[in-house]
Amino acid sequence: MEEKTASAAVIVRFFALPLAACAPEKSWRYAVSFLSQRLNEVFGERVQCEFAELFTPESFQYLDVLELLKRDSQPPFVTVNGRLIQSGGKLSERLIKEELERLGLRRSR
Repeated sequence: MEEKTASAAVIVRFFALPLAACAPEKSWRYAVSFLSQRLNEVFGERVQCEFAELFTPESFQYLDVLELLKRDSQPPFVTVNGRLIQSGGKLSERLIKEELERLGLRRSR
């Protein structure tokens, strides 16, 4: 099972609050873009990163995220293949990498 996971694409999803009156380079979208690039440098294209702003029509298709909001969980949320690995605080590259390696992905560099 681990070998199959290692060869299939792994989806990392980031859910964060919409951009407020903030400089674009200080937004969640910018941070996710930067982190996505770093993950692709380390793991290659086996990792697919997606970003959704909370409370937008796109975000409402993820029922598990809506449940987290109902439970007073703090965004941003990060999921890997649908499994919540982070809630609240700053985005943790280390936590994401650890989860990707737990799923059997190997660093390409």
